[in-house]
Amino acid sequence: MAKKISGSVGKGGKNDSKDVLVVQQLMSWHKGWVHPHVIKPTGKYDKILGEAIALFQKKACSLSKPDGRVDPNGFTLSRLNITRIPQPKHPIFNVCFNVNTSKLTDADYSKVATLLSCEIEAIKSVAEVETKMGAWDSMGRPTILFERHYFRDLTLGKYTPTHPDISGSPGGYGRFSQQYPKLYRAAVLNEKAALKSASWGSFQIMGKNYKQAGYATIFDFVKGLMSGEKENLDAFGTFIKNDKNLLDAIQNKKWKKFARYYNGKGYAKNQYDTKMDSEYKKLKAITAAKKSNNKSTLGVLP
Repeated sequence: MAKKISGSVGKGGKNDSKDVLVVQQLMSWHKGWVHPHVIKPTGKYDKILGEAIALFQKKACSLSKPDGRVDPNGFTLSRLNITRIPQPKHPIFNVCFNVNTSKLTDADYSKVATLLSCEIEAIKSVAEVETKMGAWDSMGRPTILFERHYFRDLTLGKYTPTHPDISGSPGGYGRFSQQYPKLYRAAVLNEKAALKSASWGSFQIMGKNYKQAGYATIFDFVKGLMSGEKENLDAFGTFIKNDKNLLDAIQNKKWKKFARYYNGKGYAKNQYDTKMDSEYKKLKAITAAKKSNNKSTLGVLP
């Protein structure tokens, strides 16, 4: 049965001894989240308890602005009443990575182009537009963009009142360096929903579409994309192959149609269609120049 308090406990709270004792008892369940603080059930509020509450709010509640107070019927109390709050388990949240970031070859692209019956340049143009920042971050993790409206929808808006920066309306992405911290905070609340709410890797495939990309679970999908650029390319090929609209669009270079189904209804705002068309034409010109150069070379006698 969930424990209750009659008044607030913590910084600026009423700190009634009975309520303080309840919070101290609850905090003792979650000592791993408030280490190195040791909370003893004394019934007296002190600075250590206040600091432990703020730390719990930051780490176990994923609150961006901890206030160091537990309120009756508040979010912090609801989290304290969870018997065990697990840490995110996926390897993506580990500190060390050993990812194969070797570049793709034309043979790799040719294989997927054959699968999709499309041009290599069409596939490359998508990759160029989707990951201008590169396929990997400084820690060797796949580049991601955390989409808070996906997390909101996947968790039925449960965290929107308390976590609007990671569960809310579209946008509010913040800096590139903020994406993984947001992902982690969301994963503390709901790991599966968090992983599904980011776009991943070289082609920025949404985690929610893991099955369409050929994976049995969201955990397998993320682990697969962590493996290297070839796995990212293969996932893209499977993803497109399983969507008739995207397949038709990439085969026939219908970039507006492709962007609408790949990037969503707001594709025009970010000019995804025109950027892909521009990249495709640029790549085709490079290919044509190479072919012309090769023909000229072959025509010259040694």
